[in-house]
Amino acid sequence: VVKGFVKNLTDYGAFIDLGGLDGLLHITDIAWCRIKHPSEMLKVGQEIDVKVLKFDEDKQRVSLGHKQLQQDPWSSFVGSYAVGDKLPATVTTVTDYGCFARVAEGIEGLVHSSEMSWMKRNQHPSKMVHTGQEIEVMILDVNSDKRRLSLGMKQCSESPWVAFSKQYAEGDKVSGKLNSKTDFGLFIGLADGIDGLVHISDIDWNRSDEGLLQDFQKGEEIEAVILSVDTDRERVALGIKQMVSDPFNSFADANKKGSEVTATITEVTSGGLAVSLDAGVAGFLKRGELGNEQSLSDFNEGDQITAYVANIDKKARSVALSIRGHEAATQRAQLKELNTQSVDSAGPATIGDLIKEQLDK
Repeated sequence: VVKGFVKNLTDYGAFIDLGGLDGLLHITDIAWCRIKHPSEMLKVGQEIDVKVLKFDEDKQRVSLGHKQLQQDPWSSFVGSYAVGDKLPATVTTVTDYGCFARVAEGIEGLVHSSEMSWMKRNQHPSKMVHTGQEIEVMILDVNSDKRRLSLGMKQCSESPWVAFSKQYAEGDKVSGKLNSKTDFGLFIGLADGIDGLVHISDIDWNRSDEGLLQDFQKGEEIEAVILSVDTDRERVALGIKQMVSDPFNSFADANKKGSEVTATITEVTSGGLAVSLDAGVAGFLKRGELGNEQSLSDFNEGDQITAYVANIDKKARSVALSIRGHEAATQRAQLKELNTQSVDSAGPATIGDLIKEQLDK
């Protein structure tokens, strides 16, 4: 350890006059804490104690250190605090990507912009904190090898999604204004600035095309059902169609196989007839299931027809209809009835039947 006088200040450190020999005190060796310029700690002419870190006799270069005269605060800090601990801090620097905060003498950590606020993610850090401001932080990560400390501000308050999950449960109804539309759904504004997503597949039971989105306008008040709350991924899934019972299930419960139904033709295709049933449930009547005397040219879009349920696939949400199948079943039933009547009206068919008939007389 030697004494010297500050001879000159530069952006990267200070030159110290050791009495006929100058030594460099690099900016990183002035103090344990971060400083932007040596002038924050030193001034020209100031007497200072320094420690010789390295001496190159050939080049007559001396590397000096001042912080090395003090105990390394990192060791005591790491021994006193752990990840998850909360502690007060003072903002020392604000950057585009966050802020640095001093949590102890000589110890600073980075609060990344993504860890500053739960909701104000697109705001510049300078809009949320300023130099000298006292804040509360949580230790998120400690890298002893690189002497880096990651801090978080938002973790010192409850996540809005956690608070929301405590107040609402799956199946609850909520309402909010439509904040934005995308090609995959609607974002609805909920409590505490949270947005809930209504996926396009959860808007209508019978449709899932982008044309559905045209029916909604930004700012419109919308009521929906909570489908799920994922606090880890910070997502709330909502459904509009779940506000009412599924018309397909209602149709399936009311119309078993063989039931007669009335349908409206929505499209005549080469493969058959696409139709609309009760409550907008879609059905299809294949070309081969038309009546014996019918052809596709007999039908037009908008026509109403009477058909019969051939099959209902709940998983695929499809209803297969038939006319031919019902006609065949009706013919079989009529033939069976005719055969029964013929047997009942016929006389004795064998000698045994004749003898029994005579005895009965």
